Amino acid sequence: MNGVMPVSLGMIKVFLLTGKRPVLVDTGTRGNASRILDGLNHQDVKPEDVGLILITHTHGDHIGSLAELKKAIPAPVAVHRLDAESVRADACVEPDVLLEDESDLRPCGVAGEVIWTPGHSRGSVLVTLESGEAIVGDLVLPRFMAFGPPAIAFWSASREDSIASINKVIAFRPSTILASHGGPYTPESLVHLARS
Repeated sequence: MNGVMPVSLGMIKVFLLTGKRPVLVDTGTRGNASRILDGLNHQDVKPEDVGLILITHTHGDHIGSLAELKKAIPAPVAVHRLDAESVRADACVEPDVLLEDESDLRPCGVAGEVIWTPGHSRGSVLVTLESGEAIVGDLVLPRFMAFGPPAIAFWSASREDSIASINKVIAFRPSTILASHGGPYTPESLVHLARS
């Protein structure tokens, strides 16, 4: 069965994608490894079952527990090539897979794709699943950080790229848009951002 299981870490979520083999999307801030492993255990997923650790972008609240999790989870780490140096420098982990514009997740056990969506960072990516969900990392955030309608973060690397990437998300017509902060959102709730 394919699906998405959010693992809440307070103000941020990481996601477990289920399929033939699970994929972990992001690793939260430092010190969250045990909470993430507990979340996997709650879904009856053993660390050795994970097929891939996918990083949506390399801000500290997304790669903070990567080094600690790599001690427990033997899966390869995937990040867009434009964010790879940040994984090396900030998480002290060597990425195993450098993503380009599009990558198929089926070889990793999940029916979906990883798509390059620059804006929040140069190497930001999202995941689209055949089941209809899109996981967008921090492409959109709640306007007031903890609540409110979706907005583009003011500290994004490029507002123009963010708008183009939001238009890309809307074109996919996902049933649900899952963000690392806040949400879930509908494609319709992003339309005003696509015209900014």
